[in-house]
Amino acid sequence: MNKELKLGAILSYISIALTTVVGLLYTPFMLRQLGPSEYGLYMLIGSLVGYISILDFGLHGTINRFVAKYQAEGDTKGQENFLAIAFMIYGVISFLVLLVGTVLFLNLGSIFSKSLTVDELYKAQIMFAILIFNLTLSLPIGAFQFIAKGYGKFVFVTTTSIIKIILRTVMVVSVLLLGYKSIAIVIVDTVFNILAGLIYALYCFVILKTRIRLHTFKREAVKEIFNFSIFVFILAIVNQLFWKIGQVTLGIVSSTIAVAVYALSINLVIYYQQIALAISGLFVPRVSKLVAQEASEDELTDLMIKVGRVQLALLGLILVGFIILGKQFILLWAGDGYEQVYWIALMIFLPLTVPMIQTVGETILKAKNMISFQALAYLLMSGINFLVSLYLSKAMGSLGVGIATALSLIIFQVLIINIYYKYKVKLNVVRFFNQVAKGLLPAIFITLILGYATLLVPGDSWITLLVRGSMVVTIYAIIMFSFGFNKNEKKLFLEPILNLFRK
Repeated sequence: MNKELKLGAILSYISIALTTVVGLLYTPFMLRQLGPSEYGLYMLIGSLVGYISILDFGLHGTINRFVAKYQAEGDTKGQENFLAIAFMIYGVISFLVLLVGTVLFLNLGSIFSKSLTVDELYKAQIMFAILIFNLTLSLPIGAFQFIAKGYGKFVFVTTTSIIKIILRTVMVVSVLLLGYKSIAIVIVDTVFNILAGLIYALYCFVILKTRIRLHTFKREAVKEIFNFSIFVFILAIVNQLFWKIGQVTLGIVSSTIAVAVYALSINLVIYYQQIALAISGLFVPRVSKLVAQEASEDELTDLMIKVGRVQLALLGLILVGFIILGKQFILLWAGDGYEQVYWIALMIFLPLTVPMIQTVGETILKAKNMISFQALAYLLMSGINFLVSLYLSKAMGSLGVGIATALSLIIFQVLIINIYYKYKVKLNVVRFFNQVAKGLLPAIFITLILGYATLLVPGDSWITLLVRGSMVVTIYAIIMFSFGFNKNEKKLFLEPILNLFRK
């Protein structure tokens, strides 16, 4: 792992830790400042606008992949031409966002007539209009972040992200303390999204000397972009449908309170995902280079195993800690009335762990331009999840949506995608699971068993939770370093600590 990747990995996990800590502290504060009803409204409108954001048509992910490809091949002219065509497409996309946004804005009253009050609908319309403006500008200028990632400049991208998180949090907390509500939060987010996009653009043009120049406009070039991006687009639809449909469904058939419960659960799921996605995102340029060099399936499987073991080690600690201490955490974090958040989050955590330790596999699919099956299968998954969620939410509320989501994950992201990895991509899935589980899985189970002893510590305060959590982390670290990690992994986790003492 080169210096950029190492430092990028460290900064990525600093960013994740910061995002998680800020989210865990900020969410209950925001919940109390807004109240459960307005918090649910804020999450509902955010989810609805999220569907419009898929009009990006997968171009952000496509830009990341193609820039990494052109960099690996040293094709500067090809990259310039690709970016020129991509930004032409973004002009059309911005117009579509405005068009679709306007149509939905005019119909918000009929869509949520049964679930929102007159006051809630008024606030929803204002937030929706601001977010559409945000999206229209941030989609094209946001592309520069993915250009920088394609260059492998993870340090700059992640550092900028960290600064944005800190400044945005300070500003939002300030406006909430001043008595402003959800509309003010949306305005703050819009300002920071646009400023961040402009900073990335300056970095690309001034530091990376990126040029956007149309050398030749060929239909074949547009076709090549859309042949890849259409399936990235479908995956974006899937992501929005799968993780946001529960909130919209509950907003239509239930109430903003039910939306708040489910939204809190999904917030925890997103934090869980970020731990795995941060490290796999660093390997996009490396995977692109391996594929360009026609690396064997065994070499790609080896990389997938190496990254997957690190991901499982990190996710295992979070999973064990949540199983043992999650109920106490939810009570302290969100308060009374949100007990279902624990069960919904846990139901999703368990099956989600499998695709989260295989995120390099998805990167391989993108590098090989083989994401069509995955995209279509996951689209089917989202459709089934929606239908089952709609049925179960009427009878079981938020818990029903959680059950539907967990079942969909098991069927598609655990079973079907691994069959595809094995028989179509030719990755050695059996060796992957054997090697990833070796040592790590037994250590996780032993920690889970021993960790319940921490519940003997009396009390229900944050201090008690911190003591119990520290004990679980200590037990996990001892067991992992005793027989869970191999030599390379021990070095990977110990080296940053030892370097601090050497200094």
